[in-house]
Amino acid sequence: MNLSGRAIDAFLALAETRRFALAAKRCHVSPSTFSQMIGRLESQVGARLFDRDTRNVSLTPEGEVFSHGAHRIAAEMRASMSELRERANRRIGRVTVAVTPSLASDWLPQRLAEYQQINPGIALRMHDVTSGRCLELILRGDVDFGISAQPGQDLEFENHLLFMERYHLLCRKTDPLAKLPEIRLRDLKDRAFVHMVRTGSVRQQMMPLLSTAQVRDSGMEVANFGTVGGLVAAGFGVSIVPEHAIGLCLRPGLVAIPVKSPKAVRPVTMIKRRGRSLSVAAAVLWDQLKLSKRSVG
Repeated sequence: MNLSGRAIDAFLALAETRRFALAAKRCHVSPSTFSQMIGRLESQVGARLFDRDTRNVSLTPEGEVFSHGAHRIAAEMRASMSELRERANRRIGRVTVAVTPSLASDWLPQRLAEYQQINPGIALRMHDVTSGRCLELILRGDVDFGISAQPGQDLEFENHLLFMERYHLLCRKTDPLAKLPEIRLRDLKDRAFVHMVRTGSVRQQMMPLLSTAQVRDSGMEVANFGTVGGLVAAGFGVSIVPEHAIGLCLRPGLVAIPVKSPKAVRPVTMIKRRGRSLSVAAAVLWDQLKLSKRSVG
């Protein structure tokens, strides 16, 4: 049985006014059309809902039962419409974003704060995860979109490049390399190197460059930028980190020096599920971040 919203409205109008003419006027139809609407409704439910004569209209016992459901449906529809209006006007809602740790600690927080100031009714959620995990959350629908240094390669993803992020060498201040304004990859030949894990975007993007630089493996392979900083500070070697991860690595006694190579950059990309519309609140944040583009530092 498919009951239309107009049929529910007609029933409630007649149940309240107890007059066909008044109920028809409320529903903006002629009395004859309104009478046909009530007749079709009764045919659909298979029961007489109103007792009527030339002077009186009243609910039948079945009409009383139907009335409870009709009021509930109408209330739910009003609540749904009210919520949709609130969401469309960004007075309520929620946006969930997955982002790689370096961007979660440096670049994104200020953008989220700017968004929150303009849209105080929107609840923001952020997952700081690896690039691979970011794509998983997008596919599963657990987040509205993601920001990662590893674009989605499958047709299921839609990518939007935000900016290219420059890589920096991390070393101790006492290291001879610390005196240079920029580092060339050939300067790292035979230097002990602290690696990021092989599954991370940093290792995957830097591997071809490091192979030509002929660095020496320190034996250390870690997942967190903070750990990289600790190992470099302790003298286990040097490392290369993206610009927005510097804050996670630096500590007294360390410096970060730009790597001079057109290939020593990584793309920072916004990613969403292809063919899936963003909510109004998420679409506004997406567009705001698109305006935050920047070039290599």
